[in-house]
Amino acid sequence: MYFGNRRIRSAGRASGSVEVTLPPQLHGLQEITCRLMLRDGTHPEIVLQPDLSTAHTLLIQLWQKLRIGLVNIGEIGDFDPSTFTLALFPPRHWQQRPPLAYADALTVLHKTTTDESHEALARLTGYMAIAAGQRLGLSEALALAFGDTIAYLLTGIAILAGTEFERGLATRLFWEQRTPAPLANSLLDDLVWQQAGPGLSRVWEQFDAWQSAPQSHTAARQNWYRALTVEMGSV
Repeated sequence: MYFGNRRIRSAGRASGSVEVTLPPQLHGLQEITCRLMLRDGTHPEIVLQPDLSTAHTLLIQLWQKLRIGLVNIGEIGDFDPSTFTLALFPPRHWQQRPPLAYADALTVLHKTTTDESHEALARLTGYMAIAAGQRLGLSEALALAFGDTIAYLLTGIAILAGTEFERGLATRLFWEQRTPAPLANSLLDDLVWQQAGPGLSRVWEQFDAWQSAPQSHTAARQNWYRALTVEMGSV
């Protein structure tokens, strides 16, 4: 990934050090210790390798919280990095393994802004829930919808397009007669996930029923979109 050109400049005559300004795309690395290396040769490279151990620890913690929330549904096991595509930045497009971005984890840790932190948390939670859904036996399509639904229920933010039907139904099942209230401010609290457990179980029962009878899911989606089309046409 190319970020443009930067000029190395003196940090001050007395210090003897030099410095370089990093591009704004890397602002999430503030306060992160980096390992500086030289790859010498015909085209020498200076490599800046960030220590992302704190971000990785947060990923493990968040997976454990999700595990608590789904405990009455089934066992999703320990966090396995090989289940995901780990990268510094969240990708625009992905296939096969759900992506987890260290930059998102750092944003959650730093709490840069409320909106940025909640969006990052939605991506992390949603992509983890996709993997959890697959471990619990959902097909790829249903696991995608399940992950997006979990992210939306807990943070109020959708991470995928095309799952409006599943999100709407899951919202009614999860909150029942209560007013929806996103929980993004406290998703690292065990108690929040324990309290969310019964609602997540109700949502899972619907997805499990669709898994057992895929045609019922297809028919329900078609009926919903048909009704939506009629409603929009009458406006």
